[in-house]
Amino acid sequence: MDKKMYDNPLRQQCMSIPDLCADQIAGVRKGIEESIPADVLKGCRRIIITGCGDSYVAAKAAIPAFKKFGGKFGNNFGYDRAINLARYVEFDPRYSDSTLVVAVSCSGGPARIQEVLRRANHHGCHTLAVTNNPDSPAGQEAEYKLIVNTPAFPNASPGLRNYYASLVGLYMLAARFGEVTGISPAGTMDEMARAITEYTAAYAPLLEGMDDQMFTLAQTWKDFKSYDFIGDDIQYCTAFFDAAKIVEVVGGMTNVDDSEDWCHVPFFQKGPDKIGTMVIADRFANNKSRIGETISQAAGVGRPVLLVANGTKDDLGITADINVCTVPEAPEGFPFLTVLMNYIPGAILAGYLSTLTGEPFFRGGGVWNEPGNNTIRTSKIEVL
Repeated sequence: MDKKMYDNPLRQQCMSIPDLCADQIAGVRKGIEESIPADVLKGCRRIIITGCGDSYVAAKAAIPAFKKFGGKFGNNFGYDRAINLARYVEFDPRYSDSTLVVAVSCSGGPARIQEVLRRANHHGCHTLAVTNNPDSPAGQEAEYKLIVNTPAFPNASPGLRNYYASLVGLYMLAARFGEVTGISPAGTMDEMARAITEYTAAYAPLLEGMDDQMFTLAQTWKDFKSYDFIGDDIQYCTAFFDAAKIVEVVGGMTNVDDSEDWCHVPFFQKGPDKIGTMVIADRFANNKSRIGETISQAAGVGRPVLLVANGTKDDLGITADINVCTVPEAPEGFPFLTVLMNYIPGAILAGYLSTLTGEPFFRGGGVWNEPGNNTIRTSKIEVL
């Protein structure tokens, strides 16, 4: 079977990331220079990052960078779902001027993102939109905006390049925060850019092999109706992202869980031999023994398992017969960068599952785009 016949936009985006890197870093640098002033950023002590869908897990993935570069003097960094920040989280007026709410959205269109920014402004917080669309509703709603300046791409949906751009933007913003507050030394942004460049480049010679491996696996998994994705700590971000791509381009039923909870609930699903199970792991993480047990448990009941990790089965104590896709190590001192790229194998897999089954991306529109059936941009905005 000729894999060239099954090429698709998601795969094309994956293969384009190494070439995107330099332009994306330059675009983010430009965006930061034109963004929130240093004196405002210097006064922030609480930073809350949010987003919807992929942008929500980009927010989660960024927190370790903020802690690394700015984690001193009582600073507080967190992430939350947009609906929580829009409707439930309380803003203490005593600290509003030292609170920065960062809303991530490439398009800047979702109503909930607008609502978060409007509510945070209303309560006296500083607000920043991280977006690729300066004229978007979110861009206009925010006090400041960081335009990531992602270059155009012929087939940019679903937004994998945008996810990469959001991560680069947040990592570089974290480094900028460290520099202007004096918590990290001058040159920290350069070091962050160097690490991003090094890690992204490490994938370049491996992409063709990953592509072959995922095309072969897709031929085995193409008739599955459901998929499980497992990841702990920040690896949950990649599990979530890849599960989202399965839904968007294949339409399959997915579940995202951590390695402990999976053993309590999803483990008992019937028909295990028809549930594609993908596990994202870091061989240096504290959870590696549990990941090993969870994989062995999944394989033991007949689950087809794909492990994506910066190591081997031996590194995680796994003896079961499973598929393993080995990804590069993150640069020393930047372990959080694993999630900058380790979604690539799962995204390639999703793209091939779509073309092999003839399933159009996002169901090809139809009833999913009819008025009233999709309220992402039209949901009522309330400021509480």
